[in-house]
Amino acid sequence: MEKNQGSSSSKSSGPQRPSQRKMIGAKAMRINEDEGARLVGSIVEKGISGKPPAPSSAPQPTVLPFPVARHRSHGPHWSPFGSKMGGGNDKKGADNSDSDDGEDMDLTGFDQIAAFANPIERKQKKGLDLSNWRELVPNDNSLLPAEKKDKVLLAELKEQNNKGKTTENADKRKMSSYAALADADVLNPKEMNVESGLNSVAANMELDKLDPVPDIARAQLEIVESMRPRLVEVQKNQGQVNMEEQSHMVPGSENFGIDQGSMTLESQIDAENRAQLERMSHEEIAEAQAEIMEKMNPTLLKMLKKRGQDKLKKQKCSGSDLATNGQLHNLQDENQLTQDTKGFSVVESDDSHMVTETASKDAQRGQDNVALQNSGPGNSGLWNAWSERVEAVRDLRFSWDGTVIENDFGQVSKTDNNSVRSGYNADNVTERDFLRTEGDPGAAGYTIKEALALARSMVPGQRALAYHLLASVLYKALDNIHRHQVGYTMRSVNNSGVFIDWEAVWAYALGPEPELVLALRMSLDDNHNSVVLACAKVIQCVLSCDMNEYFVDVSERLATCEKVVCTAPVFRSRPEIELGFLHGGFWKYNTKPSNIFPLSEDIMDAKSEEKLTIQDDIVVAGQDFAAGLVRMGILPRIRYLLETDPTVALEECMISILIAIARHSPTCANAIIKCERLVQTVVGRFAEKDKMGVYPSKIKSVTLLKVLAQSDKKNCIEFIKSGIFQDATLNLSQCPLSLDQWIKSGKENCKHASALMVEQLRFWKVCIQYGYCVSYFGDFFPAMHLWLNPPTFEKLIENNVLNEFAAITTEAYLVLESLARRLSNFSSQKHISELVDDDKETWSWSHVGPIVNIALKWMAFKTNPDISRFFDQQKGIESNSVHKDLSMRPLLWVISATMHMLSSVLKRVTPEDTISLPESGGLLPGLPEFVSKIGLEVINNSFLSFPGVNDKEYGTDPSAGCSFIEELCHLRHHGDYEISLGSTCCLHGLVQQVVSLDNLIQLAKTEIQTPSFQGHSFAKEGKVLEDGVLKWSLIELKTGLITFMKLVTSEWHYLQSIEIFGRGGPAPGVGLGWGASGGGFWSKTVLLAQTDAELLIHLLEIFPFLFSEDIPLDEDMTFTIQRINSALEVCLTLGPRNRVTMEKALDILLQVPVLKYLNLCICRFLHLNKEIKQFGWVYQEEDFLIFSKMLASHFRKRWLCVKKKFKAVESKSSSGQKASTKGSESLDTIPEDMDISNTTIQDHDCPSLLVEWAHQRLPLPVHWFLSPISTIHDGKHTEPPSNSNIQNLVKNPTDFLEVARGGLFFLLGIEAMSSFLSSDVPSPVRSVPVIWKLHSLSVTLLDGMSVLEEKKSRDVYEALQELYGQLLDESRVHRSTKPTPETGEKNSIEFLRFQSDIHESYSTFIETLVEQFAAISYGDLIYGRQVAIYLHRSVEAPVRLAAWNALSNARVLELLPPLEKCSADAEGYLEPVENNEGILEAYVKSWVTGALDRAATRGSVTFTLVLHHLSSVIFEDDADVKLSLRNKLAKSLLRDYSRKRQHEGLMLQLLRYNKQFASPQPEWMKEGETEKRFRFLTEACEGNASLLKEVEKLKSSFRQDQ
Repeated sequence: MEKNQGSSSSKSSGPQRPSQRKMIGAKAMRINEDEGARLVGSIVEKGISGKPPAPSSAPQPTVLPFPVARHRSHGPHWSPFGSKMGGGNDKKGADNSDSDDGEDMDLTGFDQIAAFANPIERKQKKGLDLSNWRELVPNDNSLLPAEKKDKVLLAELKEQNNKGKTTENADKRKMSSYAALADADVLNPKEMNVESGLNSVAANMELDKLDPVPDIARAQLEIVESMRPRLVEVQKNQGQVNMEEQSHMVPGSENFGIDQGSMTLESQIDAENRAQLERMSHEEIAEAQAEIMEKMNPTLLKMLKKRGQDKLKKQKCSGSDLATNGQLHNLQDENQLTQDTKGFSVVESDDSHMVTETASKDAQRGQDNVALQNSGPGNSGLWNAWSERVEAVRDLRFSWDGTVIENDFGQVSKTDNNSVRSGYNADNVTERDFLRTEGDPGAAGYTIKEALALARSMVPGQRALAYHLLASVLYKALDNIHRHQVGYTMRSVNNSGVFIDWEAVWAYALGPEPELVLALRMSLDDNHNSVVLACAKVIQCVLSCDMNEYFVDVSERLATCEKVVCTAPVFRSRPEIELGFLHGGFWKYNTKPSNIFPLSEDIMDAKSEEKLTIQDDIVVAGQDFAAGLVRMGILPRIRYLLETDPTVALEECMISILIAIARHSPTCANAIIKCERLVQTVVGRFAEKDKMGVYPSKIKSVTLLKVLAQSDKKNCIEFIKSGIFQDATLNLSQCPLSLDQWIKSGKENCKHASALMVEQLRFWKVCIQYGYCVSYFGDFFPAMHLWLNPPTFEKLIENNVLNEFAAITTEAYLVLESLARRLSNFSSQKHISELVDDDKETWSWSHVGPIVNIALKWMAFKTNPDISRFFDQQKGIESNSVHKDLSMRPLLWVISATMHMLSSVLKRVTPEDTISLPESGGLLPGLPEFVSKIGLEVINNSFLSFPGVNDKEYGTDPSAGCSFIEELCHLRHHGDYEISLGSTCCLHGLVQQVVSLDNLIQLAKTEIQTPSFQGHSFAKEGKVLEDGVLKWSLIELKTGLITFMKLVTSEWHYLQSIEIFGRGGPAPGVGLGWGASGGGFWSKTVLLAQTDAELLIHLLEIFPFLFSEDIPLDEDMTFTIQRINSALEVCLTLGPRNRVTMEKALDILLQVPVLKYLNLCICRFLHLNKEIKQFGWVYQEEDFLIFSKMLASHFRKRWLCVKKKFKAVESKSSSGQKASTKGSESLDTIPEDMDISNTTIQDHDCPSLLVEWAHQRLPLPVHWFLSPISTIHDGKHTEPPSNSNIQNLVKNPTDFLEVARGGLFFLLGIEAMSSFLSSDVPSPVRSVPVIWKLHSLSVTLLDGMSVLEEKKSRDVYEALQELYGQLLDESRVHRSTKPTPETGEKNSIEFLRFQSDIHESYSTFIETLVEQFAAISYGDLIYGRQVAIYLHRSVEAPVRLAAWNALSNARVLELLPPLEKCSADAEGYLEPVENNEGILEAYVKSWVTGALDRAATRGSVTFTLVLHHLSSVIFEDDADVKLSLRNKLAKSLLRDYSRKRQHEGLMLQLLRYNKQFASPQPEWMKEGETEKRFRFLTEACEGNASLLKEVEKLKSSFRQDQ
């Protein structure tokens, strides 16, 4: 066996020297059986030696009769001659080796240093680096200056402490410290007893003084102080760790060894310090601490205490911290408890798996505020929890089918590593074979990194298997994410009951650590077809090709929107102060489009290429997976693979990848167009396969051309001019087959032919939407005619091809619907085909009549028994057995497309301008005949229930007598998704059709001449048409309206729960919904909710808001309020494709009758709420008109505007490209040189049919209606800069005032309206936390007193203050009584987290607000109440402290109103007693500096707060403060009293102060309380004679004052 191997090796390596053959028969190099077993299966490489080794005998046979291929980089390492390679013990090999081997001669003398050579080890990553993801979202840099300040202070104080110290005998002390480290048992964490916090820091500093470490270590003392202990574990694989290598381990370790070469400097110092602490007793440690504290600077000591406490808190809350540079680091052991964002932890033991569900504080906060929990990484708890979830995936092991291996999942201990325990890791993953793994190489499972390491194997089979494993894992993750409900965060449960976090699996696989994209791109260049195909499958899965195509396929059947949304991942821009810090900023691409093409071909040179590195590509890929692939040159590689005649499977994968890249963004679609010969290659292969039949790749080729045409109108024109469109749609112009011939071709052929024809029709529809290829109708209609007529359903059902037939029919009618949009208006004088533009075509009216007659056949439910059976089956009526198990889906889609086509035709008949009608009564000159036909079909087929017309046929049977609209409402609640969506689309088309029909007949105002067919008279039908179809069916339409109002109420919160960290999903990159649960914005749930919202808006338009001066009935008022609330819910549901519907919703909300209803709600609300004063005035008609106009303009410009690049910027393409060659620095920021324009989405001249998520704001945040009072207008600049986001929001200060007045009225109106809704109805207004409402009121005052100077707006502002004060009291009481679910403890009282929830620099906002208050308010009561709200006890401590300091520094504490005049109850300002040291010190500072003197005179709330909290802290035993702080505050007050006798009155008030909420006390108790307070002051003096004198003086003054 060995001889054969040797011969094969020699053949592969070329001619060999004869001297090398002598090594086989050598006797000196002997290998025993154990060592041979360890050597066989590895590649043993030669060393370098001056003497060739002697020949050795052949090895003995072992259980491994053949070598196992592995990657060369996996060892063994090069070993110098004379070393014991492979662990051999034969020392005579060097002496007896043959001297003819020239390759082994030592010509350099390297053998002299061979004993000191160590193998090169891979650098171990200690944490998951999520910096590439983190940098896309606004970083929380609020703590950065403080951290830098601490470091500078620490360095300065350390330098002072070290000054003058001698450094002699440093080496001796250093060696002794290392010896102590070697002798200490630092490897058993259970035996360690190390003090935490300041004790550990102090001990470390003491060790630094006793046993100095090297200079570098001393210079990094602050790093040592912040490091956590981490044991570096080294795997001891059998046959790889020799006895000589153990000399590098730390002595004294029995089970584990620490390789000092791989230990970081911080780890060594930390281990040394801990060893020293282990040798010290508790008394010695305490003594050392005391000595250190005496010598340390108090400032440094205070800073270290604070840092230690912060560290402990972070370690308790989460295992990973955020560094000051914004990157995520894992500061926790990899084997600790894994916890996800919502706090679901997996607690595992050796016996069983226990899953404990614990709701974390962040999760509870998210439940209180679902819509606003994703404010970005300012809340580090979300990032920490998400980091833990992703880190936990690193150790998960997967089988070949993608499931998690249960054993390895649960056997991870705190002292071990999953890879170490299993014996496999990324370094030796290629050594697994059938013999070593007992016939099952995949039994132990593979981690994702091990799979990627296997993908770099030298064996093609192993590389292919690795990618098959990765594809299985990713498909499994994608499938589980897709199955979850939108906003659902619970992890999936596998068959063994273990929770698997598939969102984290997906995020980790696409993250920066595995570098999956780099491995995939390299594997595409592999020379083995199996590896390339497996790699392409993984890319196809990562891009979510199949699921995205299904989503797009369903959305293209809706016929409600012509455009398709791009799939590029995006994130929200940071909140801006000019826009009031409101969320819902512009979406931005994860990576700049310029990063996809860093250099253009005309400026590419050697110097610029040197600046581009692979690391730049990896950074871009970490931000956007598809963009990274394009940057890495995947498009030329795909072109090459297509040109080399690939297999059918590989060709299909390649085109699927191209489709996914084209759907990514216009930039990527343009990249495909500009890739030389790529599109031509795809079209060429399509033409080659044209004669070979229909293949999936052929279908996908047409889809690719369609997507490229959608991306840019220029591409569409080019396809038409070059003949690509004609070649791709050749089948449509060929002679049509009969239905029998089509069925006989077979099920599979029908399926492929149907899919191809559908894509060809969609390609044609794209051209029609641009205004081209309308004239092709005459060529394509013969082939379409077969699919337009209702077929014989029995044949289709028997052959199981009904779905294929219906798909073609549906798409054919959608094409006709697009053609109907190209009709000229019927009422115009030009009835012939005319050109709307120079190159735009219109459809001829001569084709409409026959098409309408064919379409009406699908609406004849009564005359066509085949169609009626479908609905009879749903009603439970017995029908033909053939239809029993038939789904309604295909028929619903056909009927939906038919109704939308007829609706579009009727819209083109309706005159665009009714004013220009003839003067003879304003009548239409005449209606086409098909209008009355459509009306009769609607009535006769019971589309709507018309009493007295169509009820006689059905009798009183409710199952048979329900109308079609009622049946569709019933199907909307069907469990099948496509049936629900199809029924909603049918309803949408039916409502539009009925509305257009009714409008036409009412405009005509002529007696309807109803024809008679076969002796039947249609007099009653004519009466319905004459009176109006809507008038006869209002009751049924109202029922449908109520149904969909309830549906939208239950659906609008889905979109508010998707955004995570300001992104569209938790994982940057690509995928179904960017990794969000349920698909996120790309889910079926969201698509259905948005379709319901569009239908609801059309139903709301049918029922106009008519306001009457008479008092409306309670029933009418309730229905009106429900409609207004539904319109608000619709605004939160719509996405970027629904801008037209959003404009309609705003028109409904802001029309004058609705504003009058809101005014009526305000009046009723003020009448019922006695705590808010009534208005002494009323709004006039002019006010409502101004509010309607200004608010409509503001909301459109604020939320519906679209960013576009300036033309000047686009013209400077060359300079922009040169600027991008500076290197990786261009990857950090996204330029904001954008112009804001208010465009209309339904513009036929638009250059693209793609809708980008980027550069727009939809979907709206839940607090969007606060924007009118949250926009800051800078009066100094009447024209804002072009790159400002507030451009065109307000034109002048007058408009700004009107917008603010209208915003205050609208806000109070919807607040009053929501108060009349049932508590069971989730109102969007009530869902906005009170913190945002209070903040918006403050933003309004930043522009001055103009709002408060106007009488009406001032009263409205005051009413809102009172209302939000009541909401604040309700929230405070609720939180103080309701315990948290996880601990049973009461919630935190500080729930107004302005700095945490709104913006990290909120303190600056407070300072600006106080400056305005001090400058212009003159103590205005309303202004003062708004500023005083920041002193409420529910406000978080940093904001309260910032507000107090700003007021104190500005000397305006006295301008705040008294406590009884502030918003909210007085108890909220006073209780619980203040325990924040910084705030208490700020109170005393204001007291001492005299800032409170005038506040005490005026009785301001500020002085009351100081009296209450200082009195409680100093004079109460149960105060939650330290004794030292209490004494410190008392001493400061007494010293101030000794210096300022005018403060004697303040001190007496402090002594006499009694809590306002305490029970009254008798006189004898008050006297005892006074003596007690003086005793506290005496104790606080701590024996200070001067202070004791002041206490006596104060006591004497107190008695005299009595």
